[in-house]
Amino acid sequence: MIKFFLFLSICMQAVFAIGPDVIDIVANTFTSIGNKTTITGNVKIKKGSDNLSADKVVVYTDNARKPLRYEAISNVRFTIITSDKRELKGQSNKLVYEVKKNEYRLYDNAFVQETGKPNVLKGDEIVLSGNGDYANVVGKNKGPARVTFSLDNN
Repeated sequence: MIKFFLFLSICMQAVFAIGPDVIDIVANTFTSIGNKTTITGNVKIKKGSDNLSADKVVVYTDNARKPLRYEAISNVRFTIITSDKRELKGQSNKLVYEVKKNEYRLYDNAFVQETGKPNVLKGDEIVLSGNGDYANVVGKNKGPARVTFSLDNN
């Protein structure tokens, strides 16, 4: 039992170990080997107001167990609050979060909408900064990229 709690503690440090916030992770299985933690089966992660659900999440860490990159795979759904306090909801088949860059990359059927506004990004690849500084959208063979936004400043 002690080994399980030690393993769970290591997983919690590896997953979203940013600041003192509480992370709540629910999934069917957790596997940690070296600098890679794989979380599978109905994964639901909550950190403050941010939520992520996916079939699988892989966390890559450095040797000090600090997270470098997160990869959410299959049925990815999320809600994030940017540093400028905008709520973004989205989905994709794959999401990669680069911790040092504070950058989200969404792949395949990517869709992001700002809550309460008509602002929408849709494409095969969307790149978002976590602080709201930039967004890039790429369309591919499946269809063109689409950006819809309001000119209203409110």
